[in-house]
Amino acid sequence: MRIHWAFAAALMSSTTFAMVLSVPAHAQEDVIVLDDDGAAPETETQDTAASADDSTPVEPGVTKLKRIVIGSDSAVAADIVNKPAPVSIIDGETIRERMNGKVDTAIRMTPGAFTRQLDEQPGIIVNIRGMQGNGRVNQMIDGVPQTFRNLSGHSGTSDNMVYIDKNLLAGVDITRGAAPGIDGMGTLSGAANFKTLGVDDILLPGKDVGGLVTLQAGTNGMNFSRLTAGGWRTNIGIDGKVSVIGAISGSDESNYRNGDGQWYINDASNHPRGGLFKVNYEPDGEQSLELGGVFYQNAFAVESGGYDWQINNQTYTAKYAYQPGDNLIDLKINAYLNITDVKMAGIAEDAEFDGRDGTDTGLGLDVSNTSVLDLNDSMSLKFFYGAGINSDKYVGNDAQGANPNGLLIKSGAFNDTTFTWGILGITGGMRYDYWSLAGKSCDVPPGEDDCPAIPVTRDGGTWNPKIGVTVDPTPWMQLYATYAHTMRPPSVSEVFFPGGHNFGGTAEPVLNNINLVPEKQKGLDIGVNLRGDGLFMSEDMGYLKIGYFKNRIDNYITFVTDDSSSPTVTKWMNLPGTTTMEGVEIEGGYDTGFAYTNLSLTIADTRQPLPEFAGIGNDVGRLPDDYATLDAGLRFFEQRLTLGGRIRYTGDSVQAYLDAKNSVDRPSYTLVDLYGSFKVTENAKLFFSVDNLLDKSYFSAVAGTSSVQDIANGRGRTIMIGATTRF
Repeated sequence: MRIHWAFAAALMSSTTFAMVLSVPAHAQEDVIVLDDDGAAPETETQDTAASADDSTPVEPGVTKLKRIVIGSDSAVAADIVNKPAPVSIIDGETIRERMNGKVDTAIRMTPGAFTRQLDEQPGIIVNIRGMQGNGRVNQMIDGVPQTFRNLSGHSGTSDNMVYIDKNLLAGVDITRGAAPGIDGMGTLSGAANFKTLGVDDILLPGKDVGGLVTLQAGTNGMNFSRLTAGGWRTNIGIDGKVSVIGAISGSDESNYRNGDGQWYINDASNHPRGGLFKVNYEPDGEQSLELGGVFYQNAFAVESGGYDWQINNQTYTAKYAYQPGDNLIDLKINAYLNITDVKMAGIAEDAEFDGRDGTDTGLGLDVSNTSVLDLNDSMSLKFFYGAGINSDKYVGNDAQGANPNGLLIKSGAFNDTTFTWGILGITGGMRYDYWSLAGKSCDVPPGEDDCPAIPVTRDGGTWNPKIGVTVDPTPWMQLYATYAHTMRPPSVSEVFFPGGHNFGGTAEPVLNNINLVPEKQKGLDIGVNLRGDGLFMSEDMGYLKIGYFKNRIDNYITFVTDDSSSPTVTKWMNLPGTTTMEGVEIEGGYDTGFAYTNLSLTIADTRQPLPEFAGIGNDVGRLPDDYATLDAGLRFFEQRLTLGGRIRYTGDSVQAYLDAKNSVDRPSYTLVDLYGSFKVTENAKLFFSVDNLLDKSYFSAVAGTSSVQDIANGRGRTIMIGATTRF
């Protein structure tokens, strides 16, 4: 009942907001337009008449509307409030300048999203609506799935981890629920795409050669960070151009103190190094080919597990686009390769996993196209269709332990057809997801301690339908509802799990489960988008996204004891019945140019079943029932100076540990942050941030084994100053 009352209250607030939005008469001149991302019928607010400096071609039958943009926060708002889907965008500049470079903090300030925050482990684990790990969320770098996981020691995890240098981020796009297109292939609950810097992030407008330099220094473990990037571009032929960019980055981070002045119980030191290159070739105004590579290296001590880790992550992309300017062809072809290497050395001399090395390799290819048919002035059809395939292969050495060798291949095809008639849009979609799994299993004979490894293959496929409805009764309001099926196949780690304290990969008895079947989700999203400008003054704007979701998951996979075996063993198994999760997500803002405020609120119930040995290698991602962020600021001197602050609230949470008896209840906490920036020139900026201004002592929610210790693991007051310039 709590969620339903919260949703009712949210709708009441939206009605009040809608009355305010209905004030400006000029807003009634706006019309509706379809977007081309293939997710669902959408509207955009761009200029009805192309401005003098807008060279973007307008498709026949499509009217471009005014895009609401005042400050940088408003630009992000304009990108999400016009999408009839639960989506959010985090700006990379905001992460660096306002959040001390903490990507975990940025994601936790997003409605419906969270992270498993392991301060001694810099890998990022995204949680969407209570679901994480083993491919439930498609985590990507520039569209490339990141599938690395490592079950080593008590801080190991089967959750997929993203290793990316924070300074290379241009932003993070988050989709909650059924992700559109190739992003949703074989994925259950959403997608998070970590986008890296492009040529326009480095070069000044109108410049063909230039660079970007960012320097940061801080307290409480955030010692030093720097980014150096350069780029070049030139025109070729009549409409063609070529650009090349490169960047290198590095940080020095040491252990930190909590709000009580105590050192974090495990050493959080790490020294990430990152870099990228991108080459973009456009022979004419219709085609483009981009080749890129993103790199990450780090070494850190996972003291709670007893091992030093060395991580090397490489992500390569080749992206081709053909956009001749007509309504029938908007073709995209992507190929990619991701390689993540891990090397482990025991901190103690007798460490049993010492010398464990492994390599996770991902390969993929996908193609998609968008076609639009204008039936008449008020009716149109849009087809978004494509197919793709990717693989995830893990190979370890003789000390591979709990990380089994194996190969998972996911492939599929999809089509979303959207019919638009005036204010009404209807989307019907169907996707087919196919999977195949290969590895080695073992069944210990009675009285034996070991068994031969037997090759095993599994495969299957599922049809996943989707239907969506969008209604735009006024230019300032959009209502939408989407019902979609999704599927997540069992992973190599689950099917061929060899045992948590196994050192050779196949020595422990009957812990594999080759009979696992895919998880299947039936998800409902209902939402309203409200937006308007000229609300109280001629140049202000406001927006509000309110959404309700309810997900029902069948065959939920978790780590439990198999009572049917003799002797009983603990392994990954499908749970009987249905696991239900639901919640309300709210995101909004108001901007006058001089002042702004932004709100994020999540009220949800995502308490999935508690597995055996929870929190040790298989954290279930139990989220706080509610969490919120209120951000506000002022701009002075023609927006050259920005001063702001935010309040971050995290509700009561449970840190899963071993079982229900040993799990720990953690109280809610509220943190206050400050930040600011000053444009010295148009091309140079100074900035600062103060996290946890009041130096509060707290236990961070969903933080693994450190959350069950007596010493608070939340970072105390942390000050960062920085400067950035483009030239």
